[in-house]
Amino acid sequence: MTPSGARFAWVLNLDAEFELAREGYAPRAKLLAQLEQYGRDSRRLLGPDDVLVSAGPGSSELMRLPEGCKEGLIGRAWCPTPRALSELAAVGIEPEPHPEASVLRRVNHRRFAFELGGGLEGQRYLERKEELDSELRRARAPLLLKRPLAFAGRGQLRVYAHARITEKEWSWIDASLRADGLIVEPLVEPSLELSLHGFLWRDGHFELGHACLQDVSERGVFRGLRRANLDELAERERTALFEQGNRVAVALSGAGYFGPFGIDAYRYRRGDQHAFCALSEINARYTMGFVTGFPRHPRELAL
Repeated sequence: MTPSGARFAWVLNLDAEFELAREGYAPRAKLLAQLEQYGRDSRRLLGPDDVLVSAGPGSSELMRLPEGCKEGLIGRAWCPTPRALSELAAVGIEPEPHPEASVLRRVNHRRFAFELGGGLEGQRYLERKEELDSELRRARAPLLLKRPLAFAGRGQLRVYAHARITEKEWSWIDASLRADGLIVEPLVEPSLELSLHGFLWRDGHFELGHACLQDVSERGVFRGLRRANLDELAERERTALFEQGNRVAVALSGAGYFGPFGIDAYRYRRGDQHAFCALSEINARYTMGFVTGFPRHPRELAL
């Protein structure tokens, strides 16, 4: 629990995965403007006495406060990347305890979730073009290629046939392989998208929240979230989701991570049957749905 009256100064760096993906990352104004529009729900993370240090061009509320009002503020970020921490330092705000950047990169990288298991059947992580080319030639159904550090449906390519891959798409594939490899999996159409949120303390203790239904566009862009009703999930799906939540929390702690996290899952059709992917990805950071999905507001949580 936080001390009574604790106030936070936030950096809502919604592009954290891009920073973790490459050194020297600097967001362009167009992307920041898009994220400011896309990320309006992230403001729900702030408590009534919290202030915003950064969430895009001209968004700092801290600069408008009298000097005395800054005293006692604790620095907090959507994801405590080096750039987020430098923004807090620039305004003289000390951040709360946080994992190292190398840990953030490792646990948000899709390879971490892939190696835990529980993902989509047929999923692979490939780093060599020869392997990927063979995979694409053998495929008898469409595939989805995903960069390991991306968010909100970005960094993805749908491949319907090897012969139909364009020169521009091959350039995207080559750049992805040179940088960090690709997750390759069957292209499926989710019929129900879910998330589960949790909070992990430095001593390894963790709490899980509520199963939530996500409203996500066809391309993976988050549009909203609500808590799932009991009758909306099969018991086996709920059990699998929470089992993965527990496994992920333990794995995150073992990797040196602490703080907020969420996992995504979905139901989809496989032939004439419903199938369930209990771990499509891990978000080792805050998320748009954290306030809805976790029983306590971030202002009540301290590391």
